[in-house]
Amino acid sequence: MRTSRFISILLISLVVWPISARDKDEEPIPQAPFFCGAAVKVDLAGPVMKVLRTKYDQLEVGARLNFRDHYFPIAELGIGECERNSKTNNSQFKTRAPFFRVGMDYNLNRKHNGNRFFAGARYGLSRFNFDFTDPDFRDPIWGNGQEGLNIKGQKATTHWAEFCLGCETKIWSFIRLGWTLRFKARLKQKAGDYGDPYYTPGFGKNGNTCWGGTAQLIFDVGRTTKRAKRQVTVQNTTITLDNQQEK
Repeated sequence: MRTSRFISILLISLVVWPISARDKDEEPIPQAPFFCGAAVKVDLAGPVMKVLRTKYDQLEVGARLNFRDHYFPIAELGIGECERNSKTNNSQFKTRAPFFRVGMDYNLNRKHNGNRFFAGARYGLSRFNFDFTDPDFRDPIWGNGQEGLNIKGQKATTHWAEFCLGCETKIWSFIRLGWTLRFKARLKQKAGDYGDPYYTPGFGKNGNTCWGGTAQLIFDVGRTTKRAKRQVTVQNTTITLDNQQEK
């Protein structure tokens, strides 16, 4: 008797629970307009690196569009700078050049509540010149046949891909704060006869892969809500009104 009662309760629970869970999951979420606006952003990490006089730093700005509050095509432009003096010898590497990236972010948050959680990708490119000097250099073939190395204006071009994770939130009106963590993979690099550069503007310390990040101040103009229509009846006449679903 107890066993059959337990089985009956279990079967009823298995039927009722999926229905209630489905109804809960299918609560309508307001749809954002097709075009939700645009934004410009400034990277705050670069100026901090410059003040701290790190080995390399960069100044970066960006602009993006917002479609459905989920798709964000984006372009980023900046200037990267590096001046490195080796601790083991008297060599010095120096460069300062622009870079740019284009790509897309996708907002993983279904609700339009002001918080966004991003996954995205970028393609980056930098064409730059660099200087390299080493007064203690000895030619490995001719020995003392050449003393010192002074390379000026060596040209290089680097292509890379970035994979990003990040988030942002609204702090007041159209002002937002956000951050991203980026994994960078070098796709192709062309350098001169003297070898690869120590640093690539926009990419970072030269190598096949590296990590990076940004802390962003964002000025976001637009709306992420869609007006819904509701009907009211006044003296047997139906009137359609616009009703703002969400701010």
